[in-house]
Amino acid sequence: MIPTPFTPIQAEHLRRFLAAPERPAGTLRYPELAGFLFAVCCAPEMVPLSDWLPHVFAGQDAGYKDADEAQQTRVAIVALYSYISQGVRDKQPALPPQCEARRATAANLEPDAPLSLWARGFGMGHDYLSPLWDAHTPQALSDDLGSCMMVLTFFASRELAEDYRQEMQAADRSLEDFAAQMLELFPEALHQYVLIGSSIAEVLQRKHQPAPAHSTKIGRNDPCPCGSGKKYKNCCGGRVH
Repeated sequence: MIPTPFTPIQAEHLRRFLAAPERPAGTLRYPELAGFLFAVCCAPEMVPLSDWLPHVFAGQDAGYKDADEAQQTRVAIVALYSYISQGVRDKQPALPPQCEARRATAANLEPDAPLSLWARGFGMGHDYLSPLWDAHTPQALSDDLGSCMMVLTFFASRELAEDYRQEMQAADRSLEDFAAQMLELFPEALHQYVLIGSSIAEVLQRKHQPAPAHSTKIGRNDPCPCGSGKKYKNCCGGRVH
């Protein structure tokens, strides 16, 4: 079945609907939802829709005005999920429409900037799924995962960006200069986060697969496996009818 494409009209509907004052406190705004779903799609284990969907509205009633609005919104949310999931499966992740970075690097640290909202949603999604990552991430990948997390959450807030700058001992560089470097690294961090999640998922999948059934055919002149020292045809094999 071909997934429903995610359209610019759906992106605009989600942007308006999720930001409306009628929504409950804590509702994810559209770029936040996109970041949250990116984390969901990259998780080491599949997260059912019934588990993650309540987080969109902070576990509260969405406040739909009628059944048509509910249907339109749910279809748009699932289409966004499918769009992001397809990019993850193809290992070609990209920010959805209206989530792109602003031209002025520092502007992406503003609280209402699409990239800042995306980074906050992504951070929330990763935190929500941290038990899966903690349980399955091998030590060999933990540093790479940490590097991806720094880049992908850098624009979540100016305070966090400043903390990262201090942590990386880059106090001699301006925040804007450091942010420009993070923005340059962002596409590769998206890709690496996908690869880390998929590599862990593949290992888990192999672990859960049953061992293939096999049998060894015994030749009639081979030693009997019972240990008698006789040929199979003169021992246990002679009893097979």
